[in-house]
Amino acid sequence: MPSIAAELIEATSILEQAGIADPRREATAIWASLSGIGPGQVWLKQDEPSSEPLSSQFRQSVARRASGEPLAYVVGVIGFRMLDVEVDRRVLIPRPETEGLVERVLKWGATRAGPDWGVAVDVGTGSGCIALSLAVEGEFRRVVGTDSSPSALAVAAHNLTLVAPPGTAVELREGEGLGAVRDLEPSVIVSNPPYVTEAEFAALDRGVRDYEPRHALVSGPDGMGHIVELVAQSSSLLQTGGLLAIEIDCTRADLALQLAREAGWSNARVENDLFERPRYLLATKES
Repeated sequence: MPSIAAELIEATSILEQAGIADPRREATAIWASLSGIGPGQVWLKQDEPSSEPLSSQFRQSVARRASGEPLAYVVGVIGFRMLDVEVDRRVLIPRPETEGLVERVLKWGATRAGPDWGVAVDVGTGSGCIALSLAVEGEFRRVVGTDSSPSALAVAAHNLTLVAPPGTAVELREGEGLGAVRDLEPSVIVSNPPYVTEAEFAALDRGVRDYEPRHALVSGPDGMGHIVELVAQSSSLLQTGGLLAIEIDCTRADLALQLAREAGWSNARVENDLFERPRYLLATKES
Protein backbone atom coordinates (compact mmCIF):
# COMPACT_ATOMS: atom_id res chain seq x y z
CA MET A 1 0.00 0.00 0.00
CA PRO A 2 1.18 3.56 -0.67
CA SER A 3 2.12 5.70 2.29
CA ILE A 4 -0.09 8.47 3.61
CA ALA A 5 2.53 10.92 2.31
CA ALA A 6 2.22 9.50 -1.21
CA GLU A 7 -1.56 9.83 -1.10
CA LEU A 8 -1.27 13.44 0.07
CA ILE A 9 1.26 14.31 -2.65
CA GLU A 10 -1.00 12.93 -5.37
CA ALA A 11 -4.07 14.65 -3.90
CA THR A 12 -2.22 17.95 -3.60
CA SER A 13 -1.30 17.77 -7.28
CA ILE A 14 -4.91 17.06 -8.28
CA LEU A 15 -6.26 19.92 -6.19
CA GLU A 16 -3.59 22.30 -7.42
CA GLN A 17 -4.48 21.51 -11.03
CA ALA A 18 -8.12 22.19 -10.17
CA GLY A 19 -7.19 25.69 -8.96
CA ILE A 20 -7.64 25.11 -5.23
CA ALA A 21 -5.84 27.91 -3.40
CA ASP A 22 -4.18 25.86 -0.64
CA PRO A 23 -4.13 22.30 -1.98
CA ARG A 24 -1.81 20.76 0.60
CA ARG A 25 -3.82 22.10 3.52
CA GLU A 26 -7.09 20.92 2.01
CA ALA A 27 -5.72 17.47 1.16
CA THR A 28 -4.57 17.14 4.77
CA ALA A 29 -7.95 18.32 6.06
CA ILE A 30 -9.75 15.71 3.95
CA TRP A 31 -7.47 12.91 5.16
CA ALA A 32 -7.87 14.04 8.75
CA SER A 33 -11.66 14.06 8.51
CA LEU A 34 -11.79 10.55 7.04
CA SER A 35 -9.28 9.06 9.44
CA GLY A 36 -10.69 10.77 12.53
CA ILE A 37 -7.43 12.41 13.59
CA GLY A 38 -6.21 15.99 13.68
CA PRO A 39 -4.22 17.55 10.81
CA GLY A 40 -1.10 17.58 12.97
CA GLN A 41 -1.42 13.84 13.53
CA VAL A 42 -1.67 13.32 9.77
CA TRP A 43 1.75 14.91 9.39
CA LEU A 44 3.20 12.77 12.16
CA LYS A 45 1.82 9.59 10.59
CA GLN A 46 2.65 10.45 6.97
CA ASP A 47 5.29 7.73 6.59
CA GLU A 48 2.84 5.02 7.63
CA PRO A 49 1.10 2.91 4.97
CA SER A 50 -2.50 3.67 4.13
CA SER A 51 -5.29 1.12 3.90
CA GLU A 52 -7.22 0.40 0.73
CA PRO A 53 -10.64 1.42 2.10
CA LEU A 54 -9.29 4.72 3.44
CA SER A 55 -7.32 5.47 0.29
CA SER A 56 -10.39 4.79 -1.85
CA GLN A 57 -12.55 7.10 0.27
CA PHE A 58 -9.84 9.74 0.20
CA ARG A 59 -9.50 9.71 -3.57
CA GLN A 60 -13.26 9.99 -4.01
CA SER A 61 -13.37 12.94 -1.62
CA VAL A 62 -10.46 14.66 -3.37
CA ALA A 63 -12.27 14.22 -6.68
CA ARG A 64 -15.37 15.86 -5.19
CA ARG A 65 -13.32 18.83 -4.00
CA ALA A 66 -11.50 19.10 -7.35
CA SER A 67 -14.87 19.23 -9.11
CA GLY A 68 -15.77 22.36 -7.13
CA GLU A 69 -17.73 21.00 -4.19
CA PRO A 70 -17.04 23.13 -1.07
CA LEU A 71 -14.55 21.69 1.39
CA ALA A 72 -17.07 21.91 4.24
CA TYR A 73 -19.39 19.52 2.41
CA VAL A 74 -16.56 17.18 1.47
CA VAL A 75 -15.34 16.84 5.06
CA GLY A 76 -18.88 17.16 6.46
CA VAL A 77 -18.08 19.54 9.30
CA ILE A 78 -17.16 23.18 9.88
CA GLY A 79 -16.12 25.18 12.91
CA PHE A 80 -18.55 27.86 14.09
CA ARG A 81 -17.55 29.84 17.17
CA MET A 82 -17.13 27.22 19.94
CA LEU A 83 -18.82 24.43 17.98
CA ASP A 84 -18.09 21.97 15.20
CA VAL A 85 -21.34 21.58 13.27
CA GLU A 86 -21.99 18.96 10.64
CA VAL A 87 -23.13 20.24 7.26
CA ASP A 88 -24.12 18.84 3.88
CA ARG A 89 -25.90 20.12 0.79
CA ARG A 90 -29.21 20.39 2.67
CA VAL A 91 -27.98 23.47 4.54
CA LEU A 92 -26.00 26.65 3.96
CA ILE A 93 -22.37 26.58 5.03
CA PRO A 94 -21.97 28.91 8.07
CA ARG A 95 -19.79 31.97 7.43
CA PRO A 96 -17.61 34.07 9.75
CA GLU A 97 -20.03 36.99 9.31
CA THR A 98 -22.76 34.95 10.99
CA GLU A 99 -20.51 34.37 13.98
CA GLY A 100 -20.62 38.15 14.38
CA LEU A 101 -24.42 38.06 14.39
CA VAL A 102 -24.31 35.67 17.35
CA GLU A 103 -21.81 37.99 19.04
CA ARG A 104 -24.28 40.90 18.84
CA VAL A 105 -26.99 38.83 20.51
CA LEU A 106 -24.63 37.74 23.27
CA LYS A 107 -23.60 41.35 23.90
CA TRP A 108 -27.27 42.29 24.22
CA GLY A 109 -27.80 39.44 26.69
CA ALA A 110 -24.87 40.57 28.81
CA THR A 111 -26.72 43.84 29.49
CA ARG A 112 -29.74 42.04 30.99
CA ALA A 113 -30.39 42.68 34.67
CA GLY A 114 -30.81 39.02 35.64
CA PRO A 115 -29.29 35.68 34.69
CA ASP A 116 -32.33 34.60 32.63
CA TRP A 117 -32.22 36.02 29.09
CA GLY A 118 -35.64 34.63 28.19
CA VAL A 119 -36.47 32.89 24.90
CA ALA A 120 -34.50 33.27 21.68
CA VAL A 121 -35.96 32.45 18.27
CA ASP A 122 -33.65 31.69 15.35
CA VAL A 123 -35.60 32.06 12.10
CA GLY A 124 -34.22 29.95 9.25
CA THR A 125 -31.96 27.90 11.48
CA GLY A 126 -30.43 25.70 8.75
CA SER A 127 -27.62 23.70 10.37
CA GLY A 128 -28.67 25.08 13.76
CA CYS A 129 -25.36 26.91 14.23
CA ILE A 130 -26.93 30.14 15.53
CA ALA A 131 -29.47 28.48 17.81
CA LEU A 132 -26.94 26.06 19.26
CA SER A 133 -24.31 28.75 19.79
CA LEU A 134 -26.83 30.88 21.68
CA ALA A 135 -27.80 27.88 23.79
CA VAL A 136 -24.17 27.03 24.60
CA GLU A 137 -22.77 30.53 25.09
CA GLY A 138 -25.79 32.48 26.30
CA GLU A 139 -28.06 32.36 29.34
CA PHE A 140 -31.34 31.77 27.53
CA ARG A 141 -34.02 29.72 29.21
CA ARG A 142 -35.08 28.34 25.85
CA VAL A 143 -33.95 28.56 22.22
CA VAL A 144 -36.28 27.75 19.31
CA GLY A 145 -34.94 27.25 15.80
CA THR A 146 -37.33 27.30 12.86
CA ASP A 147 -36.96 26.41 9.21
CA SER A 148 -39.29 25.87 6.27
CA SER A 149 -37.13 22.97 5.03
CA PRO A 150 -37.68 19.58 6.71
CA SER A 151 -34.33 18.39 5.35
CA ALA A 152 -32.53 21.35 6.93
CA LEU A 153 -34.26 20.67 10.24
CA ALA A 154 -32.99 17.08 10.07
CA VAL A 155 -29.42 18.43 9.93
CA ALA A 156 -30.11 20.80 12.83
CA ALA A 157 -31.64 17.97 14.85
CA HIS A 158 -28.55 15.84 14.28
CA ASN A 159 -26.28 18.70 15.37
CA LEU A 160 -28.42 19.11 18.48
CA THR A 161 -27.69 15.49 19.42
CA LEU A 162 -23.97 16.23 19.06
CA VAL A 163 -24.02 19.44 21.11
CA ALA A 164 -26.66 18.83 23.80
CA PRO A 165 -26.25 22.25 25.49
CA PRO A 166 -26.54 22.02 29.29
CA GLY A 167 -29.26 23.96 31.06
CA THR A 168 -31.00 25.35 27.97
CA ALA A 169 -33.97 23.78 26.26
CA VAL A 170 -33.56 23.75 22.47
CA GLU A 171 -36.54 23.11 20.23
CA LEU A 172 -36.80 22.86 16.45
CA ARG A 173 -39.97 23.74 14.56
CA GLU A 174 -40.95 23.55 10.92
CA GLY A 175 -42.52 26.68 9.48
CA GLU A 176 -42.13 29.66 7.20
CA GLY A 177 -40.86 32.89 8.74
CA LEU A 178 -42.38 33.67 12.13
CA GLY A 179 -45.44 31.52 11.53
CA ALA A 180 -44.13 28.68 13.67
CA VAL A 181 -43.59 30.78 16.80
CA ARG A 182 -46.78 32.81 17.13
CA ASP A 183 -47.38 31.21 20.53
CA LEU A 184 -44.15 32.63 21.96
CA GLU A 185 -43.14 35.99 23.36
CA PRO A 186 -39.41 35.88 22.68
CA SER A 187 -36.82 38.23 24.06
CA VAL A 188 -34.72 37.82 20.90
CA ILE A 189 -35.53 37.18 17.27
CA VAL A 190 -32.38 36.49 15.28
CA SER A 191 -32.02 35.47 11.67
CA ASN A 192 -29.56 34.98 8.85
CA PRO A 193 -32.25 35.00 6.17
CA PRO A 194 -31.86 34.62 2.41
CA TYR A 195 -30.81 38.02 1.05
CA VAL A 196 -29.45 37.45 -2.48
CA THR A 197 -31.24 38.54 -5.65
CA GLU A 198 -31.90 36.21 -8.58
CA ALA A 199 -29.26 38.03 -10.65
CA GLU A 200 -26.71 37.90 -7.84
CA PHE A 201 -27.31 34.18 -7.35
CA ALA A 202 -26.64 33.52 -11.03
CA ALA A 203 -23.30 35.36 -10.71
CA LEU A 204 -22.11 33.58 -7.54
CA ASP A 205 -19.02 31.38 -7.50
CA ARG A 206 -20.02 27.94 -8.74
CA GLY A 207 -18.99 26.38 -5.45
CA VAL A 208 -21.89 28.29 -3.90
CA ARG A 209 -24.31 28.39 -6.83
CA ASP A 210 -24.04 24.71 -7.76
CA TYR A 211 -23.91 23.18 -4.28
CA GLU A 212 -25.47 25.30 -1.55
CA PRO A 213 -29.29 25.33 -1.24
CA ARG A 214 -30.82 28.05 -3.40
CA HIS A 215 -33.76 28.57 -1.03
CA ALA A 216 -31.33 29.57 1.75
CA LEU A 217 -29.78 32.29 -0.43
CA VAL A 218 -32.36 33.88 -2.72
CA SER A 219 -35.11 36.18 -1.48
CA GLY A 220 -37.06 37.35 -4.50
CA PRO A 221 -35.99 39.71 -7.27
CA ASP A 222 -34.64 42.37 -4.90
CA GLY A 223 -33.21 40.11 -2.18
CA MET A 224 -35.33 41.81 0.49
CA GLY A 225 -38.43 39.63 0.81
CA HIS A 226 -37.48 37.82 4.02
CA ILE A 227 -36.07 40.94 5.66
CA VAL A 228 -39.24 42.93 4.91
CA GLU A 229 -41.29 40.21 6.59
CA LEU A 230 -39.06 40.05 9.65
CA VAL A 231 -39.00 43.79 10.32
CA ALA A 232 -42.76 44.02 9.75
CA GLN A 233 -43.81 41.14 11.99
CA SER A 234 -41.21 40.83 14.77
CA SER A 235 -42.42 43.74 16.89
CA SER A 236 -45.79 42.12 17.59
CA LEU A 237 -44.04 39.07 19.07
CA LEU A 238 -41.05 40.48 20.93
CA GLN A 239 -41.09 41.40 24.57
CA THR A 240 -40.60 45.07 25.40
CA GLY A 241 -36.86 45.64 25.35
CA GLY A 242 -36.39 42.58 23.16
CA LEU A 243 -33.83 42.46 20.35
CA LEU A 244 -34.27 41.97 16.63
CA ALA A 245 -30.98 40.96 14.97
CA ILE A 246 -30.76 40.23 11.24
CA GLU A 247 -27.80 39.55 8.98
CA ILE A 248 -28.20 41.63 5.81
CA ASP A 249 -26.50 42.21 2.48
CA CYS A 250 -23.92 44.97 2.82
CA THR A 251 -24.92 46.54 -0.50
CA ARG A 252 -28.50 47.05 0.72
CA ALA A 253 -27.80 48.08 4.30
CA ASP A 254 -29.27 51.56 3.84
CA LEU A 255 -32.43 50.09 2.36
CA ALA A 256 -32.77 47.58 5.20
CA LEU A 257 -32.38 50.37 7.76
CA GLN A 258 -34.95 52.52 5.97
CA LEU A 259 -37.44 49.64 5.87
CA ALA A 260 -36.96 48.99 9.58
CA ARG A 261 -37.58 52.61 10.51
CA GLU A 262 -40.64 52.76 8.27
CA ALA A 263 -41.92 49.66 10.09
CA GLY A 264 -41.68 51.51 13.42
CA TRP A 265 -38.21 50.52 14.66
CA SER A 266 -37.16 54.05 15.58
CA ASN A 267 -33.91 52.91 17.22
CA ALA A 268 -32.82 50.59 14.40
CA ARG A 269 -29.14 50.69 13.46
CA VAL A 270 -26.65 48.86 11.26
CA GLU A 271 -23.30 47.55 12.53
CA ASN A 272 -20.27 46.37 10.57
CA ASP A 273 -18.92 42.83 10.31
CA LEU A 274 -15.29 41.82 10.84
CA PHE A 275 -14.50 42.96 7.30
CA GLU A 276 -15.87 46.46 8.10
CA ARG A 277 -18.91 45.97 5.87
CA PRO A 278 -22.41 46.97 7.06
CA ARG A 279 -23.84 43.55 7.89
CA TYR A 280 -26.14 43.53 10.92
CA LEU A 281 -29.52 45.21 11.32
CA LEU A 282 -30.23 45.59 15.03
CA ALA A 283 -33.22 47.07 16.84
CA THR A 284 -34.87 46.81 20.25
CA LYS A 285 -38.58 46.97 20.94
CA GLU A 286 -39.57 50.11 22.81
CA SER A 287 -42.51 50.31 25.19
